[in-house]
Amino acid sequence: MRFLRFFLLSLLFSVCCLISFAHADLPDIPTALETRLYQGGAEELTDFIAQRQAQVDGLIALITTDRQKVKEEQEAIVFSALLDLFQGLSFQLKNLQAELDRREIPPMQIPSLGSPPYHLALFDEMVSFQQKVVQQLGIYEEGLAYGEARIAAVRDELTVLLPQYDMVKAEGGSRIQAYEKLAHILRLQHEYAILQLKQPKLSKGLTDIRLVVKASGNLAEQVFGQLLISRDDIANLKKKLDLRNESHSSSLARLNAEYLDLNKQSVVAESKLDKALTAITLKAKEDPAVNALEGEKQRLELLLEAIRFRKKAIIQEKMNLDLAIKGVLFRQEWLAAYVEMSQGKKPSDFLKTWSNNSEDLIAKQDVLVRDLSLATQQRADLTQRLVAITNKVRSSTNGDSQMTTFTRQVERTTGNLDGYIFGIADNIHDLTRLQEEIELILQLLRNRMGSGERFLSWGMAYLTDTWEKSRGVLFYPLVTVGETSITLVTIFKVIVLLLIGVRFLNVIRRKTASLLTERTAMTPGAVHSMTTLVYYAAFVLGILIILSIIGFNVSQLGIIFGALSVGLGFGLQTIANNFVSGIILLTEQPIQVGDYVELQEGTTGEVKKISIRATIVRTFDGEDVIVPNSELVTNRVNTWSYEDNWRRLKIPFGVSYDADPQEVVRLAEETAREVHFTKEDGEHPLRIFFEGFGDSSLDFSIRPWCWMNQIHAQSGMLSDYYFVLFRKLKEAGIAIPYPQADLHLKSISPETLVILQNLASAPGQKKTGQSGEQSGEKNIV
Repeated sequence: MRFLRFFLLSLLFSVCCLISFAHADLPDIPTALETRLYQGGAEELTDFIAQRQAQVDGLIALITTDRQKVKEEQEAIVFSALLDLFQGLSFQLKNLQAELDRREIPPMQIPSLGSPPYHLALFDEMVSFQQKVVQQLGIYEEGLAYGEARIAAVRDELTVLLPQYDMVKAEGGSRIQAYEKLAHILRLQHEYAILQLKQPKLSKGLTDIRLVVKASGNLAEQVFGQLLISRDDIANLKKKLDLRNESHSSSLARLNAEYLDLNKQSVVAESKLDKALTAITLKAKEDPAVNALEGEKQRLELLLEAIRFRKKAIIQEKMNLDLAIKGVLFRQEWLAAYVEMSQGKKPSDFLKTWSNNSEDLIAKQDVLVRDLSLATQQRADLTQRLVAITNKVRSSTNGDSQMTTFTRQVERTTGNLDGYIFGIADNIHDLTRLQEEIELILQLLRNRMGSGERFLSWGMAYLTDTWEKSRGVLFYPLVTVGETSITLVTIFKVIVLLLIGVRFLNVIRRKTASLLTERTAMTPGAVHSMTTLVYYAAFVLGILIILSIIGFNVSQLGIIFGALSVGLGFGLQTIANNFVSGIILLTEQPIQVGDYVELQEGTTGEVKKISIRATIVRTFDGEDVIVPNSELVTNRVNTWSYEDNWRRLKIPFGVSYDADPQEVVRLAEETAREVHFTKEDGEHPLRIFFEGFGDSSLDFSIRPWCWMNQIHAQSGMLSDYYFVLFRKLKEAGIAIPYPQADLHLKSISPETLVILQNLASAPGQKKTGQSGEQSGEKNIV
């Protein structure tokens, strides 16, 4: 029993020791970034690279030993992959040593110019050189930016990987995992060191190439300024353009014929594919013929894809032909513009035209870059599909001949796709070169112009560019009504035309009203009603004309009116009622401008304006009241000047009972006739009425007639009569009594009676009582 316990404890201790020291033979990585690979002298770096190579060789030997120990095939495959990883580290160390030994890139040598004047061939050489250095500048900038970004990414990745490796090594985890972590760390350290060695060289090369770009640009401008263009240059260019046009026509005819033939092949292939799919559907899955039909289906699908890729490649070839023609045409036109500038002419049209062409080339280049990316992805997807399809067809075919046919079709499809990709790449290259050449020539031509001309040219180009960019916004269809698209420009046109039309109609309306008032016997109200109706009719007609101008189909208004009828039945009912009422008021003219009216709620005033929706009434207190037209049509309205302007007033007054009624009537008549706006004739006589016996006075009323167009306020009219009447009565000694009242007491207390008797017997009481009647005091009886 003791022996068994001792054996188990010994076994457990051996296992623990094995776990603790299982990966002790793997190297320790002290830091994530191994600075000895890129910092220090060349000899020190070379020595450390040799040490690292020896370390990698030792790891390769260790992995080889571990591989020999494994017995399972799967593990042996994993160890073989690990060997490939570590052998790749050796190749990486060789690249690191090569980068260490590589010297800095020497700057590009600028071609010598010679003495002016300069020929066109030298200018072409300078342009080609400048394009090369500009391209090299882009490569340096991209390389430097990529190196900085990659250095940061590798640093972060190493910071994460090193603790993971230490944990696997310390805890004795999977040995394969430890090898993978170690290989990854060493690979990233080598890549980091290579990038650190490259960055200073790239930075120095970028500085040098920028100086070369600047110098070459100055030299190109110098050559361009003293360029000698001979007649032979223009003649040779014209011949070249003619030859290029002939070649373009023949090539275009060939490509069009091929494109038409591909369309025919596509129709035939689609027909065969439909038949194959129908046959596959009708046959049972166990039928041996199904496999052959599946293979045929796959072949036909590949054939259709090959045709589609070839058609796209033909489109790219046509574009390449057009670019070649455009390049020669541009050269011909800029030479002509240069000669014209030498003769004092301005190349404004040339600059504008080719600036637009340059922008079009940039847009096409963006499209081609996107197409190239999609085509590259299609190439990867097609490769994966072809592997699966080939295996499937190989298992289902019944002979080498059918498999050979399928293989040829696969090669044709991939070849057509590669041709399409190469065509896109060639067009991108040609587009870039042509666009850079156009921009260079345009800039050189602008530099030859004076400062004022350059500013004017820049301003025109800026305005043109701004307008072209704004067109997309201004002419963007906001909404479509029928066949008419409503844009911001359409709205702007409508607003401007409406403002002009309304202004014009208002002027015509005022002139017409003034003319009718002066030369006809029409009343101001009739003139206002007629001009208002004509104004609104012309306004509606103007709206229809404006809609026609902007391209709106007037016959489609029925749709809009149908939609409005639904709104009229709900929210617009009141507005429509006022609108129709306004038309009634303007046509029937029961109320005109200048009439004095009294509304149902008691508002009294003069009608100042009648519009299509509401009427303005100014009260005698100077307030303007906006009255909806529907109220004037549906409610009762008292008007003082409907058929004529005669108006009879009523001025009530009272006199003392001691007065003579006949004298009072005479004084009242004199009063009425003394007021200047009193009118009387046979049909409108002045009347004085004895109204009756009042409580305190004899009641009379003056009933004069007057013209309402000669006065402006009823309160002022009555006041004038009362002023004159008061003066007349006072001069005649006729009193205007105060109200009197008698108080009869049926019962009274003795105490109150004593008080009253004492008051009655007091001195001066009799006088007070006598004057009580005149003073308006109430007598107690």
